[in-house]
Amino acid sequence: MVATLKLSELTNRKRKNDGEEKSSSEESEIDISSTDSENEEATGKEMELDDSEELVNIDFDFYNGNPEVDFHALKNLSRQLFGPQESNRIQLSALSDLILASPTTTIKTDGQESDPYCFLSFIDYKDNRTSDYAKYLMKVDPRLATFLQTIDNAGNKKCALVMSERLINMPPEVVPPLYKITLDDVSKSLGNSENYDFYVIVSRKYEVNFDTDDDLTKTTVDRSKKRVKNDEIDYFHEEDRFFEKHAKIHFQSDAKKGIINSYMVMTHDGLTKSINELEQEITNW
Repeated sequence: MVATLKLSELTNRKRKNDGEEKSSSEESEIDISSTDSENEEATGKEMELDDSEELVNIDFDFYNGNPEVDFHALKNLSRQLFGPQESNRIQLSALSDLILASPTTTIKTDGQESDPYCFLSFIDYKDNRTSDYAKYLMKVDPRLATFLQTIDNAGNKKCALVMSERLINMPPEVVPPLYKITLDDVSKSLGNSENYDFYVIVSRKYEVNFDTDDDLTKTTVDRSKKRVKNDEIDYFHEEDRFFEKHAKIHFQSDAKKGIINSYMVMTHDGLTKSINELEQEITNW
């Protein structure tokens, strides 16, 4: 199934039921038009550029995860999400298989056979509690381990392990439709229009003023042991600002080479409220 979002119009269309590729008239395209005003007189005057708006039209296509196409891209995006150190503690191939076996949406711009620029997946925790990824989460922090143990002992509570990552230049405008489409798929997968009660979300942030110069860092205090002010930290994922605000549990790792891993536990109401607030914020940009 496929849905299309034209960023310039910020429209969200439902997936087509037939799941076929779009016709050539509907294929994704990038149109860039710009106007520069130059002074090229032979007198040697400096070139003058007339500031003008640049219009970029991109069609983002939303597809279900495809094991035949997406495995390696999802593995690479997962490695990007966890970072070089944490990703070594996880069996990324097994995690990619787990993602593709769960309700997953990818975003592409060049047809279904192309690599995804973004993905969002909801992995059922109870069905996969013995997986390598679930075991990894149990070891991250006692607070997270205690929560997951509580879910294990609560027969009527459902929990999803949320995996999401995208290329750095993907616009946050794609996030609200991405979550709405995938949550609709989750509801259909669970049946009877049900939703998960809780969501465990892993993400990352970065230190704005982190210096990557190895020679300098050897002569300065290890920033991973130094308390960082909030205004020195920024988000890779704009939605995390709202997730943190509504999270029932939130903690983060010490900085490692400027990267901070973030862990959040949210209720369904908190998740949907966060997405709605992000969508409202985007309209004010």
